[in-house]
Amino acid sequence: MTLRQRATAGVFWVGLSAAANSVFAMLIKFVLVRMLLPAEFGLVAEAGLAIDLLQMFREMGFSSALIYRKGDVRKAADTMFTVVLAIAAILFTVAFLAAPLAAAFFRAPSLTAILRVLALNILISAFGEVQFSLLAKNLAFRERLLPDLVPTVVYGVVAISLALMNMGVWSLVIAKVVDSLLTAVLAWVVVPWWRPRLRFDRQEARELLGYGKHIVGSSALVYFITNLDNTFVGRVLGQEQLGYYGTAYTQANLPAKQISSVIGQVLFPAYSQIQDDIAFMRRAFFRTLRYVALLATPITVAMILFARPFVNMVYGATWAPAILPLQILAIYGLLRALAVNMGSVFRAAGKPHWLTYIAVWRLAVMGIFLYPATRYYGIVGVSVLSSVVSVVDFIISATLTNAILHGKIMDYVRALWLSCVVSLLAGAAGMWSYQRMSGAHDFIALVMAGAVMIVIYTLCVLVIDTEARQFIRGFLRDAGQGRKGLNGSS
Repeated sequence: MTLRQRATAGVFWVGLSAAANSVFAMLIKFVLVRMLLPAEFGLVAEAGLAIDLLQMFREMGFSSALIYRKGDVRKAADTMFTVVLAIAAILFTVAFLAAPLAAAFFRAPSLTAILRVLALNILISAFGEVQFSLLAKNLAFRERLLPDLVPTVVYGVVAISLALMNMGVWSLVIAKVVDSLLTAVLAWVVVPWWRPRLRFDRQEARELLGYGKHIVGSSALVYFITNLDNTFVGRVLGQEQLGYYGTAYTQANLPAKQISSVIGQVLFPAYSQIQDDIAFMRRAFFRTLRYVALLATPITVAMILFARPFVNMVYGATWAPAILPLQILAIYGLLRALAVNMGSVFRAAGKPHWLTYIAVWRLAVMGIFLYPATRYYGIVGVSVLSSVVSVVDFIISATLTNAILHGKIMDYVRALWLSCVVSLLAGAAGMWSYQRMSGAHDFIALVMAGAVMIVIYTLCVLVIDTEARQFIRGFLRDAGQGRKGLNGSS
């Protein structure tokens, strides 16, 4: 099977997993927001800040280094497994001991117990880290379907069941631990061809760390950038406002988390295999950017136009303060979706340190302006700041990408213009439809508006864009051949 067919099959399987996960997650969230309080979601978000920070240092960038590495990786995989387990044990201890300090910082005494229980996820997830890295390296994304989907469904069942038993915030906490445990178990099930040995090779560790230190460095900075807003909101405005802001942020980042994560998971290992062919990589980059934009842009436009009726009908009037932040953060989510492709280029070209440079700039700007934005303008001010920074960040990332691929501004214009123009036209038609039908039948009006927007957008793209039609035919052909190849090899 060719690299293109393997990559296309990877996009198919990761896309299928992400789409199904998105649907399940939305249904679960829809039920839980009507059973739990915004402040309870805020408490879990505050605990998540600390856990996510520690999780970032658990694998020290070894996952990306393992994917990037050429040749036999068995010794490197064993070394990574040993190191990750040791680091996870240390980080769990740190989280357990530091939990009271985090609770005092957020002025939430109940956070101590919540944080200590969620810290178990650091240890549990360490057992599946290498397996998932090996799957990505081999573009074997079909095997990720089971550990991606099953834990999400089980999480929903556990969380909703416990919420019905009036467990409150603990319904979310316990469900998250169950999710991590099941994911780790299934990682061992889907990768039976590799079983770790507890051995440590100093040279392998040095080489993995030499590459991975740039990844973990930039990841640490990105963590502070993307979570600094949550920290300020939770500390200055309280758990309830953090619940509103966190919900808006999660919803607005759907294009980045779902669509771009599909592309990002596949592109980095694929780019790593063609890292010496700049011309080929450039064509692949702009083609991918084009199709990410075709998927992400209409979602962003729909989010901005229909945020108010969507939040009121899905989450309820209690969540109305999340509407305006959701609309503003939609821009942030779109640019993150487009920029993830650039990060894959940096890493595949052996320049992961560029991610660090970009992150340092973003952290400096956020650090200067975040407190006044939060203090005087609330979650709306924080949303505006994040979106403005993301615009500048996109420009910087595009400039650095051009330095590697020798791209031009017109390459970006050609990749993005169609999705922007057609999304606005389709959005206008959808809004007209909604206004004509809203009133006594708001839910039906919203569904019909979405259907109108989808139909008009799809028809316009297929009529105008010959390359898109060819891509769809090629994708279906390659995905079909990829599935046959994968089934034949299993």
